[in-house]
Amino acid sequence: MNETASLPTAETATETAPEPLLSARGLRRTYRLPRRRLLRPAPVRQALRGVDLEVREGGSLGIVGESGAGKSTLIRLLLGLDRADAGQVLYRGREVAGGGRPRDLAWFRREVQFVPQDPLGSLDPRMRVRDIVAEPLECLADASTAADGKAGRDRRIDEVLHAVGLDAADVRRRYPHEFSGGQRQRIAIARALAPRPRLLIADEPVSALDVSVRVQVLDLLRDLTARLGLALVLVSHDLGVVQLLCEEVLVLKDGRVEEQGPAEAVLRAPRSGYTRELLASVPSLAADPVSAPRYGPTR
Repeated sequence: MNETASLPTAETATETAPEPLLSARGLRRTYRLPRRRLLRPAPVRQALRGVDLEVREGGSLGIVGESGAGKSTLIRLLLGLDRADAGQVLYRGREVAGGGRPRDLAWFRREVQFVPQDPLGSLDPRMRVRDIVAEPLECLADASTAADGKAGRDRRIDEVLHAVGLDAADVRRRYPHEFSGGQRQRIAIARALAPRPRLLIADEPVSALDVSVRVQVLDLLRDLTARLGLALVLVSHDLGVVQLLCEEVLVLKDGRVEEQGPAEAVLRAPRSGYTRELLASVPSLAADPVSAPRYGPTR
């Protein structure tokens, strides 16, 4: 028997390479602006101009750019909240058709969850923490999770609250206004983890927090994604935050990809002048990621 015949060749290895967990191809999105003059065509703004990206299973991608670069529009398309004028978003090779009925994307929502910029604005002030974290479990329940019943949901709520560094017995019956900004962001992360997603999309998850708390939340996200094997798409205007959390980086400018590649290479030797300008504005928060505290008090 020829033993070498069973070994994979470079060609077969390429053919069997796993497909991206999440990918975007040629995304374009244009918005009509308010008409300034009667009888004149309404002006348009090209928010995205042919954006491509890939995120592998367990990988991490940072999307960076200044205000108006197209980050928010790109997030909405990746989350299936809006439909592109051209191009497509694929999850595990299946198209994510945004802008349709919510139930049509329930399969996608179970696997992809969102961590918002403003935790206070995203948490219903009339709901207790237990109900906030339970909401995706109830809305996205399928045959495999419905059988767990209330006891299973309660166990999962306690699990994710503990995972983000909160005492479930202490917080589950309290309301969002009773917590600090850092604690509210931990609750938002717990809610995102509840349905056991494979990918988190985080939009400026620490920009609304005090500097001392930012490092704690960033460190928490880094620990959770590594321990749970989650993929991460992190959207930020700050390359320092991306440096802490992401293996790959995509720099957006005026709706176009200005630069893209391994974060270490891009941050060490950026090719674009725009990227160099962003690097020059990196705050001291990310100057020494190795010495960042693990958790500290849950402020």
